[in-house]
Amino acid sequence: MPRLWIGLSGYSYKPWQGEGRFYPPDIKQSGFLAYYAGRYPAVEMDGTWYRMPGEKAVQEWGANSPPGFRFSFKLHRQITHMARLKLESIDSLRFMLKRLGPLAAGGKLGPLLIQLPPNMKRNDERLSQFLENLPIEIEGVAPLSRPLEWAVEFRHESWNAKEVEEIMRRRRVAWVAADTDEAAAQRRDTGSCHYARLRRSEYSEDALADWGRYFAQTGKDCYVYCKHEDEGAPWIWADLLARQQIT
Repeated sequence: MPRLWIGLSGYSYKPWQGEGRFYPPDIKQSGFLAYYAGRYPAVEMDGTWYRMPGEKAVQEWGANSPPGFRFSFKLHRQITHMARLKLESIDSLRFMLKRLGPLAAGGKLGPLLIQLPPNMKRNDERLSQFLENLPIEIEGVAPLSRPLEWAVEFRHESWNAKEVEEIMRRRRVAWVAADTDEAAAQRRDTGSCHYARLRRSEYSEDALADWGRYFAQTGKDCYVYCKHEDEGAPWIWADLLARQQIT
């Protein structure tokens, strides 16, 4: 049955702790993930854009999250911003997946986020070649408990074309619905799941209700991650979305 996987972009922000904030004042930072995972079923991990996941960190993420929890990792910048999806980046991608293998083995690996640079313009050939070469397995993990899923966030408007949509659909890769103050989300159904990043500075209850209706009619798993700035309170939006699904 399709499920709405609601979470936040990241979980370890110190500004989120304190009276009236997400984390109570008395929780140590080492306990943030366990507390977070008691409230949401999924989290987007932005830190892997800056550095490859370490073996110890992966073990801790797995140990501090319950069965069925999902992590969505952003691909390392070597893949998306330096190599810019050239095939030479596939080795780095395989290395990253191998590091994440224990989470995949435990069924905790959600869609992997391929976030393109804002100045990377449309290149159908490069996109097609990269997607065609995405790994379908992880070294040391056989068999996978569920197929690997992928999502691409296009940040240059030149990508917003039907031809690109068809490329994505052929490879069953999700088109990220990135909703910001600068641009409304592109709601395109291309993948095995849906992936949304709600990052405006404010959301009204009506706006969130509209998103809730959209997710409900897709018939697919939907991953939705909320965040604006570190000092914000995106859990308010996530909780409103969650309550809508209950009612």
